Amino acid sequence: MTLRLRFNLLITLIMLFLIIALAAVTMSSSKRSIQEGVESANKVTIQYLETIIVRSVQNPEWGSTHDVIRRFLRQLGYVRSNDIFLYNDQGDLTYQSPPSSYKLEVKPPQWFINFISPKKESNSRLIQSGRLVVQSNASGAIRGVWVDLRTLFSTTLVFFLLFNLFVYWLLGKWLRPINNMLDAINKIGKGGFDARLPHFNVPEFRSIALNFNAMGSSLQKTMFENKRLAMIAEQTADAVMIHDEKMNISFWNKSAERIFGYKQKEVLGKSARLIVPESLKKELDKNLILMKKNKFIHDFKTKRVAKNKKLIDVSISASPLIDPKTKKLIGDIVSMRDISERILAQKSLDALEQNRKLTTIIQGHIEDERRSLARELHDELGQYVSAIKIFAQNITNKSDGNKDIKTSASSVTSAANQIYDGMHNIIRKLRPGALDNLGLNETITDAVSSWQKQYKNLKFSLIIKGEINDLGEAININIYRIIQESMNNTLKHAKASEILINLNSLKKNLKLEFSDNGIGFNKKILKNSKQFGLIGIKERVQSLKGTFELQTSLSNGVKLIILIPKRQ
Repeated sequence: MTLRLRFNLLITLIMLFLIIALAAVTMSSSKRSIQEGVESANKVTIQYLETIIVRSVQNPEWGSTHDVIRRFLRQLGYVRSNDIFLYNDQGDLTYQSPPSSYKLEVKPPQWFINFISPKKESNSRLIQSGRLVVQSNASGAIRGVWVDLRTLFSTTLVFFLLFNLFVYWLLGKWLRPINNMLDAINKIGKGGFDARLPHFNVPEFRSIALNFNAMGSSLQKTMFENKRLAMIAEQTADAVMIHDEKMNISFWNKSAERIFGYKQKEVLGKSARLIVPESLKKELDKNLILMKKNKFIHDFKTKRVAKNKKLIDVSISASPLIDPKTKKLIGDIVSMRDISERILAQKSLDALEQNRKLTTIIQGHIEDERRSLARELHDELGQYVSAIKIFAQNITNKSDGNKDIKTSASSVTSAANQIYDGMHNIIRKLRPGALDNLGLNETITDAVSSWQKQYKNLKFSLIIKGEINDLGEAININIYRIIQESMNNTLKHAKASEILINLNSLKKNLKLEFSDNGIGFNKKILKNSKQFGLIGIKERVQSLKGTFELQTSLSNGVKLIILIPKRQ
């Protein structure tokens, strides 16, 4: 039954109660009124007839009292609310008053007559030659009251029906906002948290609407946040799980399924020890003690076991779940990240770093051997060549005009000079002497001048900015070797007409730019070929903790950009 019908039924019952009460009061009042009217009419009638009796006795010439009363009653006719009977000496009825003709057509129901009829009264008087009897008779009054009450009840019934219809319509109008409220509540119950109530004119409904809309906004915001958090928890690459206070798993996301191999339905409700290796159970107990002390665990590296019994390196971050009302620990939320690849990558990086350190050491030894070899060539072989030249010159001086001897001696001298020049070229390639004696600036300048003399069709441009002579042995020799290797690559492959070397000493770094205007190449070929020159350059740069950038494309030349920290 709707609230509208309940209210209407309540008002109907109240109205019926009022009508019944009104009817009871009205009928009781009418009964008392009829009672009083009948009693009054009976008393008046008795008194009046007694007066006639007395007068007839005082005037015997009128005849016998019986005859006088009979004549009077015949003239009197109906007396209200009374029946009059006249009997002779023999007890025969000689006169009876006519019945009441008032609303004779009305037939009140018997229950009404029984309820409203007053107590009948009967008075008898002995008169000369007979007996006079006066009885109360309220039938006319009862019919009159019934007609009045029936009219009143009919009017009340019509009013009751009209009032009931009006109240039903009015309740429908007043309670119409409740339908909007029910629709909004049903919509929210089905997940439609955007449901809102309109503005109502009734203050109570307006207050309900304001509070409901505020609740809806709060729920919508909360559900959006929860949905976003759930989506993040589901889509994150880390395994996310929630444990209750008994360390049973209550949440298990997709990444946890992927990492550990257990489906969500396989682990929910089970102990978190399911994925803990036997050897690490004590470690878990220690972490649980931390959780109970409301302490966080961050990036704790350990191992967990997957469904296939494989041990997985993980990094664990965990935080306790606290009930905001009771402030009691109700569980914890754990995030686990698979760091197996990271550990493997770190091992590879460590191995690479060791290789680079080894390469640096090897390169240092090579440079040392080159320096030693260059020194020995210069000191030992240089002396022998100089001695050969001196011997050849002495032979020339003592030839005494012998042309054959002089020619042979000149050939030996010329060969010695060629050996000397070749030896110096080898020494310069092994270890430029200027690098140890004059510094990096003069060494590069000398090398460029030498290249310019050898390749007259090439235009060399050398730009050096800032102080570069106090960078240390490691940087000096590697920068020289990088320029040397870059020049070899350019001369072999670039088909260039211009070469630019720009060496700039910045605040913290040494910047080297080596570029040409040659044919360039497609960098994709580096994946399918072994460019040992570029690899060597890159390794030298990385050994100095620098950065290496290669810019090139077909027909646009090649440009190397190298940054090396000054402090190693």
